[in-house]
Parts: sequence; C-alpha cells; structure tokens
Amino acid sequence: MNLLAETKNITIIFLLSAFIYSCSKDDIIPEDKFIKIYIDILVAQDTLADNSISNDSLKTLILQKYNVTDSLFTKTVEYYNYDPAKWENFFEGAIKQVEELKATEEE
Repeated sequence: MNLLAETKNITIIFLLSAFIYSCSKDDIIPEDKFIKIYIDILVAQDTLADNSISNDSLKTLILQKYNVTDSLFTKTVEYYNYDPAKWENFFEGAIKQVEELKATEEE
C-alpha cells in the first residue's frame, strides 16, 4: 500500500511540475507586446463593429502582425488567469498606453 501511495504522490508532483513549467514566463508573450496586441484587438473591434469581419478573423490578423501564434496567445491568457494580480498590472499598463495614444492623437 505504501508503494501505491508513493507512486500517486510522485505522479501528482510530476503533473503539477509539468503544469507550472508549461505556464512559465518564458513561454508567454512579453507584457508590453501583449498590451499592444490587446489594444489593437479592442480598437479593431470598435472600428470595424459594423463590418462583416468576424472577431476571430480580426484577432488572427492582429496576431499575425505581431508574429504571435494563437496557441501562444492562449497560453499567455492562461498564464495571466493563474494569478489575477497579473491582470491588474496588465490593465494598468494598458490604460497608461491608451492614455498616451490619446495624448499623441490630440497633439
């Protein structure tokens, strides 16, 4: 019975390690680039709201612009979902960047 319990523990540790490794910071989009992608997606959706282009098509075009795969984008979102505080920092950065864009447009 001890051998079975040890095997289960080792399996759990291995799976947790694999999950944590798969969501490591090296495998995600850098935050500054992720913010730019996010803002571009929002602007495109707002600008082309009446157009027949689907949101998925817009996202695909924007990801291509930044040379990012859909799986990397998804992995980055999952990484941020793992720690909601990361989203808070992300949105603070996004708001700051949008304000800078507005200021540039007003000049």
